[in-house]
Amino acid sequence: MSKEILLEVNDMHVHYGAIHAIHGINLKVYKGEIVTILGSNGAGKTTSLHTISGLLTPSKGEILYRGNRIDGVKANKIVGLGVAHSPEGRMVFPDLTVKENLEMGAFLRRDTEKIEADYEYMYNLFPKLKERSTQLAGTLSGGEQQMLAIARAYMSAPDLLLLDEPSLGIAPILVQAIFDAIVDLNKHGMTILLVEQNAYASLKIADRGYVLATGEIFMEGPASELITNEEIQKAYLGH
Repeated sequence: MSKEILLEVNDMHVHYGAIHAIHGINLKVYKGEIVTILGSNGAGKTTSLHTISGLLTPSKGEILYRGNRIDGVKANKIVGLGVAHSPEGRMVFPDLTVKENLEMGAFLRRDTEKIEADYEYMYNLFPKLKERSTQLAGTLSGGEQQMLAIARAYMSAPDLLLLDEPSLGIAPILVQAIFDAIVDLNKHGMTILLVEQNAYASLKIADRGYVLATGEIFMEGPASELITNEEIQKAYLGH
């Protein structure tokens, strides 16, 4: 039985004015996978996620979610279809409490019992959030804000979770906790597209990977092969 393609990106081009940031990339994410996009700063990783989630509109190409085109669809509508985006830099609501941030994530939902169960799951996954549920999000550490950003995205009940640089700028001791949480979310049935500069950590947990360089995919394959690839090791793994 063939696996369901959840996300398919075909010949996607993105421009910022005269700057051609993404040059016709193609990628697929199958239901139940963790897929990682690797690349150095400026490679186009964040732009790719912004375009998939509707924050940017591609200048050419198509983005299909469950077989339906979503390029050109507004970001809030894409959330309603089942795609959530935890952005680079966390972007939590600093003047709202942890619990209020999670409530904002669940804003479009009406399944009250399942919402309560999801709060509990997030608090079990990230005990620090439970401890600080009444604390203003702006007073949390970087790592705690990252946990909150992931949890808030999860609270929209997505089928596909886009994670942008979850380990960026957080204490090394918390990086492992974040990656453990990503694995747990995946075991709970969440399909994940992960953009990450920490190539080794992301390839260790991913099923497949794409490597972006100056807006183009120059390598793709199973994560187990990419992690042992000499070119990848030299460029991204410090070997």
